[in-house]
Amino acid sequence: MVAFLGVFVLVVSLGGLWHSLRAGMAQECYRQAKYGKPEADAELVLELCRKAYVLYPDNYYFSILASETAYYTAASAGAGTKQRRLEQSAVWCERGLVQNWWKGQLRRLKARFLWEESPSKAIRFWNVYTEWQFWEPYNHAVLAEMYAGVGDFENSDRELGWASGTADGERARQVVENEKKEWNAILGGENKGWGE
Repeated sequence: MVAFLGVFVLVVSLGGLWHSLRAGMAQECYRQAKYGKPEADAELVLELCRKAYVLYPDNYYFSILASETAYYTAASAGAGTKQRRLEQSAVWCERGLVQNWWKGQLRRLKARFLWEESPSKAIRFWNVYTEWQFWEPYNHAVLAEMYAGVGDFENSDRELGWASGTADGERARQVVENEKKEWNAILGGENKGWGE
């Protein structure tokens, strides 16, 4: 019986050691990707995040770094690479959201992808997050900008009220004012909203 317990403890210990080694190697890949990379080498960052995820898929920070890197470097990439980077970003974003549905960076990226598909879907998606994390002025500022983007200035102004007195609120106020000018110029002062 004692021998059986000894073997059992040894097997469990070896399993724990294997798990911790994989987690440690994954964390080292992440560290290199986030802090040890040349800024311009997005492909290296994405490869390191992929390796980290294969080693230890339970850390959603790999997904955040990979999705943001792919998204924010897509615009400066060549024509063929741009679309591939956006697709990579979307995949990593979805992967991260499966792990942590309420992570703000991932939800913001998802809202950006949804905006391309349907602004109203993006607004509904971001609104759920804003209601969940209501106390954060940034969330209201983003929602105000989104409402302004579809010409819904009544809701946009309401959201600006929740972000007033903050840097995010002031930035959003400028965006909303610019959108109002554009909508008024296009529609000659007639604004019905939800121009989707």
